[in-house]
Amino acid sequence: MIEAIAGSALADSLSVATAKPLAPTGFEKVLTQLEKSENSLGGLLNDVATGQVGSLHQVMLRMEETRMQFELFMQARNKVLEAYQEVMRMQV
Repeated sequence: MIEAIAGSALADSLSVATAKPLAPTGFEKVLTQLEKSENSLGGLLNDVATGQVGSLHQVMLRMEETRMQFELFMQARNKVLEAYQEVMRMQV
C-alpha cells in the first residue's frame, strides 16, 4: 500500500524548512528601508495636513530625500533587469 506522508523524511524536512524564518537579503533590506522612509514621510504629510508641523522646510527635505532614494532604487533595479536581459540574449 501507499505509506502516509506524515511519517516520511520529506514531511519532516518540510516542517523544519518552514519553521525558520529566512534571513533578509541585501535587496530585502533596501526595500524595507525604502518602505520605512515612505511610511514616515506619510506620517509627516498627515501632520502637515493637520497643521502639527512647525517646519515645512524639514518636511520638504524629507520628501526630496525619499524621492531620491526611490529613484536610486529604480535605477539599480533597471540596471539589474538590463543585465539579466543581456544574459538571456547570449547564445551558448
